[in-house]
Amino acid sequence: MKWTFDDIPELSGKVVIVTGGNIGLGFQSSLRLARRGAHVVIATRKLSNGHAAEKRIRALIPKASLETIALDLLEGDNIRAFFDKFSANHNRLDILLNNAGVVNLENLRHTAEGHEMHMATNHYGHFALTSHLFPLLCQTQDARVVTVTSAAYSSGGLHFDDMGWHKRSYSRLRAYGDSKLANLLFTRALQNQFDRVGAQALSLSAHPGLTGTERQQTIGIGGKLAKFVASSVDKGVVPQLRAATDPSSEKCDFYAPKFGIRGPACKIKAKGDALDDALAIKLWRYTERVTSCSFT
Repeated sequence: MKWTFDDIPELSGKVVIVTGGNIGLGFQSSLRLARRGAHVVIATRKLSNGHAAEKRIRALIPKASLETIALDLLEGDNIRAFFDKFSANHNRLDILLNNAGVVNLENLRHTAEGHEMHMATNHYGHFALTSHLFPLLCQTQDARVVTVTSAAYSSGGLHFDDMGWHKRSYSRLRAYGDSKLANLLFTRALQNQFDRVGAQALSLSAHPGLTGTERQQTIGIGGKLAKFVASSVDKGVVPQLRAATDPSSEKCDFYAPKFGIRGPACKIKAKGDALDDALAIKLWRYTERVTSCSFT
């Protein structure tokens, strides 16, 4: 049976963080979760963007419970400041939706620390954020972490001797694919961490398919294709919302459109390197060193 927004259960009393919750898939996630009664924390770099998103949501749901906290996934101190502010006001975290990301950057870009921008934003930043929030997730019954990935993971490959693309010729598609493979490996390794401490929490992943987000409609041939065959954002968001709320979800479930690019959200099986537990452990240890963050 097709899963729809109507299948999202009542979420009153639940606390949710949506990274990039002010735009695109993130905004739709914030809207739909708030509509079911969750308190939604919109994590975004600019407070003004989060407040604008709050205004849009409250125009549709006047009693929505919303909050914006600044978050820059490229800045370790900022990630810590986000955690400090969140934890000062909340003693639980039911859903962490690692949604924010960058897609197919045309030119090679590095952070101040020399990290390639796709990997830094899509993986390192969310790894660090989740590490700070890990104790809260562990103490919240039936908590979930949903990390948004992409079918592009199949074109990714991790080169631990050159994660920053300092030696190789840059390919935006492969760099993006690397980060999306990292997302899936992170999902597997994070579940092992929950299991290690006996937490009743789930780590899951979701792929939105080809969606008509602002960014996807500006990227070369792919952008032109997106304008004609992509699903709308309110359809593309369904996999991550199902991962976040479907009571039947199990450890490491991966939700995506049935037909890859589009279709009803269903459970699918990852393939190739995404299933390599040894690679997941190697990436985990590498990322701990890069971010100076630990889950112990």
